[in-house]
Amino acid sequence: MSMRSLNIISLFSILLFIYPFNSVKSQELTTVRGIITDSVTNDPLPFVNIIFQGKNIGTTTDFDGKFSLSTKWASSTIKVSFVGYDPIVKKITIGKSQYLEIKLRPHNIDLKEVVIKTESKRYRNKDNPAVELIRKVIDNKKRNRGEAAKYYEYKRYEKLEMSLNNFGNKFFDKPILRKLKFVLEYVDTSKVNGKPYLPFYLKESLSRVYYKQDGDIKREFVDGQRVVGLEKYIDQDGANSINKSMYTDIDIYDNDIFFMTNQFVSPTSVIAPTFYKFFIIDTVMVDNRKCINLGFIPRNKISMGFTGNLYITDDTLYVIKRVDMGVCKDISLNFVNDVKIEQDFSLTKEGFWALNKDEMTIDYSLSKKGLGMFAHKTVTYNDRMYNLERPDSNYRGVQKSIVAENASQQPMTYWNSNRPIPLSHSEKGVEEMMIRVQNVPAFKRFMNIVMLIFAGYEEVGPIDIGPVNTFYSFNEVEGLRLRVGGKTNLKFSDRVMLEGFYAYGTKDEKSKYLGAITYSFRNIKTMFNEFPSNNIKFTYQHDTKIPGQELKFFAEDNFLLSFKRGISDKMTYNDLYKLEYNQELTKGISYGMSFKYLEQSPGGNWKWNYRDNESNKVYKDKITTNEIGINFRFAPNEQFYQGKTYRIPIYNQYPIIQLRGNFGLKNLMNGEYNYQCLNVNIFKRFYMSILGYSDLELDGGRIWGNVPYPLLFVHNANQTYAYQIQAYNMMNFLEFVSDKYASMNYTHYFNGLFLNRIPLFKRLKFRELVSVKALFGEVGDNNNPYKNHDLLAYPTDANGNPLTFTLDGKPYVEASVGVSNILKFLRVDLVKRMTYMENPNVPSWGIRARFKFDF
Repeated sequence: MSMRSLNIISLFSILLFIYPFNSVKSQELTTVRGIITDSVTNDPLPFVNIIFQGKNIGTTTDFDGKFSLSTKWASSTIKVSFVGYDPIVKKITIGKSQYLEIKLRPHNIDLKEVVIKTESKRYRNKDNPAVELIRKVIDNKKRNRGEAAKYYEYKRYEKLEMSLNNFGNKFFDKPILRKLKFVLEYVDTSKVNGKPYLPFYLKESLSRVYYKQDGDIKREFVDGQRVVGLEKYIDQDGANSINKSMYTDIDIYDNDIFFMTNQFVSPTSVIAPTFYKFFIIDTVMVDNRKCINLGFIPRNKISMGFTGNLYITDDTLYVIKRVDMGVCKDISLNFVNDVKIEQDFSLTKEGFWALNKDEMTIDYSLSKKGLGMFAHKTVTYNDRMYNLERPDSNYRGVQKSIVAENASQQPMTYWNSNRPIPLSHSEKGVEEMMIRVQNVPAFKRFMNIVMLIFAGYEEVGPIDIGPVNTFYSFNEVEGLRLRVGGKTNLKFSDRVMLEGFYAYGTKDEKSKYLGAITYSFRNIKTMFNEFPSNNIKFTYQHDTKIPGQELKFFAEDNFLLSFKRGISDKMTYNDLYKLEYNQELTKGISYGMSFKYLEQSPGGNWKWNYRDNESNKVYKDKITTNEIGINFRFAPNEQFYQGKTYRIPIYNQYPIIQLRGNFGLKNLMNGEYNYQCLNVNIFKRFYMSILGYSDLELDGGRIWGNVPYPLLFVHNANQTYAYQIQAYNMMNFLEFVSDKYASMNYTHYFNGLFLNRIPLFKRLKFRELVSVKALFGEVGDNNNPYKNHDLLAYPTDANGNPLTFTLDGKPYVEASVGVSNILKFLRVDLVKRMTYMENPNVPSWGIRARFKFDF
């Protein structure tokens, strides 16, 4: 599962808790759909306004003149209006779904120099004044955006509020919800559409932003941040990271805009004239400045683009004075009903155009008729200063956003004196309401179940029991594996964490166990591996391990990974002693050091043997190594969600570089081998505008020294039916080893570029992807058991056929095509193995699946 959305799951859990009891009959849903055309030419009319009279609930027609409007707060009439046409009022039936065909009659209006153009038989860019206008805006972007100054700075206040909506008057009369009826005391009414809403989450931040034109450097220093609501259930720093990735600040002058974790083409992009259709609608006065209202809509309604209006100054500057836009309803965004983005720009006394209003509203729902949720983000900018150079430390540094250590501990006096916009009555009540809600037994039980399912732990006083998905699993060596474990939490200590487990296999009849202690050199606020970590850890583990299986975010004895294809009857029994120290110097830069003592013994259908000087087979029952390890990680502007025992990265356009070195020490504590091992890993995401995005991972390593094959690079294979991104899904465990290798893992996500153009798949909102993985490697003569008989021989089957191979001569390659967003959370891949088909017991293709929750 794509775990970056765990905080979103927690937020949606509130909907899930009361969703089954939400009866739409308490207030009937009214749906009005239809098409609006010119009564003379019969051409469809885009950007026509349709509104329920007296309710401020409305929409506009798309490029084809079609519209759809649904609400439980309808009035009995809708008003249809458009510049150059006589307005019309139509009666509708409340509580029903209806379809209307409306024809508007043009009337004579003299707008002088402004061209009013309805949809013609064929839209063309040539000789189109609307296209010429947007090209003028594009040509003047550099002059009109804030970056025209050598330096600028401002104070920034952001407020993100999340609320429940679409609940009727009798919603809380249900028996199971009566104990929550007190929340009605905190209900407010939207000034935008008149709907009631119930805030349950509030996030505020205050920061200083500095910009330097030389190098195009912008850095933000967050002095205060405050989160109210659901603190017990989500990682607040992770929630902030996810909120930033979803509700990104929008620069209308950028070519591409990151929004809701997707990349959209901006209406001022250099490719905008070929991506959008533009229409000059009207001239209006905006803050006493004459502006041209320019409507725009993507040529293809399913493309990742916006629809709305740009208000452009009617002069030679071609400045965008106001933005009012949303997204097409047909694009592939999960759970999103509507989006509204509003921005206003003003001319500063220094002569620069600057953003002074920035608001974003997103309406979510689990279904079209049920309970919903909306997010409202407001950003204000104050104390702007231009061409004032600050100390170099304000501009220099890897991180673009720096959060002060005491940012989340600022007192209410700080917020009351620095907050530029006072909180509303309902916003002030969020904290009090959520405390009351979280004390309701039914809600506590439900959220505990949700966190048990998705986080894997159940809190019992100072101990977290889990992870529950490892309590029961099975494999060919251990048989049924039963396990129980847990770890201490902050109720036990904010400096020391104890963890452990006990497991037993019914087939091998052996016990396995782990014990570990972690000491943090700083006081922990939420979780032990929270940023910035600075800790030392000692671990003892007596357990099994599948050779060549390396998992991220999951334990090897996860129940879902018990189901495997082919033969998986080889494991090692390990006794591990490990002392490690890890420190994060700043967000995105970390290092670690470790010492590891490891004894490995073969288990299951696996024997270790070599030939002596007389070619006799000699069996070896264990391998002992002592190893010093160092690692370094560089991930500029990294964002992640903090899980209970691990971190889940939120990938952006910045690279992640990791270096690891391990050094084996012979004769120290019975160590048998001297060797040096180096590994380099580089990951980068590339955004490609309308074509989607690509993930590229390059990995390489080398071992110096003479070692048996269990100590070589045993390449990461996968014999489960779950698709694993970092593994080779058609490779068998222990199939390939190397002492030097290089690999490439490339996946491109088209985001529905093709499938959403096929009528059958369009409504399903499937998203296609392709992937290819290639592995190059070899084993030197010194580590090749065929040339060095002192080394352990590669394993064979009952007939003496080898089961482990080297990659000499050609790469291992597998490729896949897949579909994601199935039921909004499932990805399925058809994987094809391309090379080494002659190896025994290998599949040529397979179907694999994984959970991937995304917007």
